[in-house]
Amino acid sequence: MQGKDPIIDYRIRVVTTGLIVSWFGLIVFAIWSLTVDEVSGVYLWTFLGGLLVALILITLTPWRSMLESGVGDWVLLVWSLAILAAVIVFETARNDEVASGIGFLLVTFFAAATLMPNASLLAVGIASTAAYGASLFATSSIADVPVAGTLLAYLAAVVFVLLISIGIRTQLERTNRAYTELVAQGAALERREREISQLYDVSRTIGAGTKLDEVLPELVGRIAQSVGARVGLVLLYDPETEHLDLMSPIWAAGHTVHADPLSLSLDEPGVAPRVFMTGDPAVMNDESATSADRLASQLAADRVASVAMRVEDRTIGVLLVGDKESEFTEDDLRTLESVAAPAALVLNQMARYEAARTTGERMAELAELKTDFVSVVSHELRTPLTSIIGALSTLKRPELSPSDPRAVELVEMAAKQSQRLKTLIEDLLVISRIEAQSLPMRPETIDLTTFLGELLESIPGGDRLVHDRSATLPSVIADPDHLTRVMTNLIDNAIKYGGEKDVAISVGQVGNRVHIAVIDHGPGVPYEQRDRMFERFTQLQPHATRSRGGAGLGLSIVKGLVEAMDGRVWFEPTVGGGATFTVAIPAA
Repeated sequence: MQGKDPIIDYRIRVVTTGLIVSWFGLIVFAIWSLTVDEVSGVYLWTFLGGLLVALILITLTPWRSMLESGVGDWVLLVWSLAILAAVIVFETARNDEVASGIGFLLVTFFAAATLMPNASLLAVGIASTAAYGASLFATSSIADVPVAGTLLAYLAAVVFVLLISIGIRTQLERTNRAYTELVAQGAALERREREISQLYDVSRTIGAGTKLDEVLPELVGRIAQSVGARVGLVLLYDPETEHLDLMSPIWAAGHTVHADPLSLSLDEPGVAPRVFMTGDPAVMNDESATSADRLASQLAADRVASVAMRVEDRTIGVLLVGDKESEFTEDDLRTLESVAAPAALVLNQMARYEAARTTGERMAELAELKTDFVSVVSHELRTPLTSIIGALSTLKRPELSPSDPRAVELVEMAAKQSQRLKTLIEDLLVISRIEAQSLPMRPETIDLTTFLGELLESIPGGDRLVHDRSATLPSVIADPDHLTRVMTNLIDNAIKYGGEKDVAISVGQVGNRVHIAVIDHGPGVPYEQRDRMFERFTQLQPHATRSRGGAGLGLSIVKGLVEAMDGRVWFEPTVGGGATFTVAIPAA
């Protein structure tokens, strides 16, 4: 099916089925015409002849080209209307029976199945409803038929069929887009297949050893063989001397050959310096041109081709191959460019391999330690901490409260610190879930008027919060638990670090986003810390944190939760001093 439109193929199958049914219906219609009286028969046979000619033309229509050009949709519309006309003739000629809507509905169903444009489908639906109504009124026993109810039922069936057709067309168009993307990807994969086959040997060579002098000649040899060259070498740029230095050994005629030191300045004539300076590949197929190139002369190569070796948009050297029996082509240059990238990467990274491996092992250990830590927090700390909090709550009951005031203070302090530890554990678990992208999300429509009213009443120090509780606020789409944690963290921070002044809550809608701002008038955020305020374990005011508590996770959690709810959060200095944190989340 590559190169074809699946929707066109589907429509052709439907048209084919429609042709079969139409021919069968025409035969039945002709047989039925024999049973009518002579006067009506002349009319019917004339009409039947017209249908026969039309059906022959429709059968001979090149449907694929017609549907691809859009003309087929008009043919389908005329075809459907012609069938409706035939059904009207059939139904009105049966004077002894009430007109049936099955035939009219089948025509509508056929038009819907062919995925005609919405306007044409609407026209067929209206025409079929009108035709059915006309047939009902033309029936002799119309007095016994509830016309209005029958037509409404038929109209409902037509609307149902049209809606199904629109849904199917939408789904098929979506499938067709996906199919087209797959075809394009298949073509891209075919183009890459040739490159991959050439890169296979190169990639296998990369893992053949860890020493540069072992890998280099084998790697260059694979590259040279891919374009039919008998010589291959690499020159690397030395930034201290500003010269291109020949890497030894080189590859020549299937053998590793030790090369004497050779250094090329960037201003001397030759293909290698030119390629390094310009970054463009170059070919010399003329023996007279290669004679002026010092490197090509020493290689005794009549033809040479060279490409730049780049790593992260930085040219590190030049790959050069030569001594090919035939001339180098543009395809050879493309092949060299495709394999030069992994070769450059190998040369650039091999010297740093051990350091990278050590760093990777250390990072793996840290990741494992982090996982183990979160596991301990989740399974080993939460359970006993819950028991401790429950026990302390029980001790605070009047009948169990200690008689010594100092003991009561100690119980209160232990309960307070237990809640603080519980909050820290929950914050760590939330951070872990955000990083693992496993945070549960249950979005719903939230009325901010009710939400903020209840939230502000539950926060300690709420008497310092300034908010217009009588205003009608917009609704948002968010997870209520996550939004509660976000606002609680921001308000707690504003109360802790905002000094003795009031904290204001401002709500406004900008486009399809609702902005909720928490505004304090404290000392604000130091300028040098503004770029990392949303990072984990960042304490903007450590001296204040030591006296008020906190692990530097609040703003990191706020950022993670807000982004998980398809929103964003940012900081702005408050006019006159202080900090303003604004949360933007989708409006309902």
